[in-house]
Amino acid sequence: MNELDHIGLYVKDLAKSAVFYGEVFGFEVTRTMEMGETKIAFLDIGGGLLELIQRPNEPGEPPEGRWNHTAYSVDDYAAMESKLEGMGLELRKVKLDNGRRIAFFKDPDGHDVEIMEKDQ
Repeated sequence: MNELDHIGLYVKDLAKSAVFYGEVFGFEVTRTMEMGETKIAFLDIGGGLLELIQRPNEPGEPPEGRWNHTAYSVDDYAAMESKLEGMGLELRKVKLDNGRRIAFFKDPDGHDVEIMEKDQ
């Protein structure tokens, strides 16, 4: 079954935001990572994750068209990728350090959507 994986938000101060979501909702940081100078924290929100993203040069300011996104783990990544391309959607494909494949595309309103290959 395809399911929500995470919701991503750009923040100005990663540590401050993680503490805020922890104090207000009780969400706990499950893991952190860095991609270059970008810092990311994942918080367990029950049934999914909240991804807080801090960019170095534009704190709290996302790159063009990337205010936030929803992400979905898919059962058959290759089939979903093929289906989306067949629909004429432009995919921005990324392979993570652990080999896991992800891809981003836009919904009809221009919101970013991410598909993720499930962990093997």
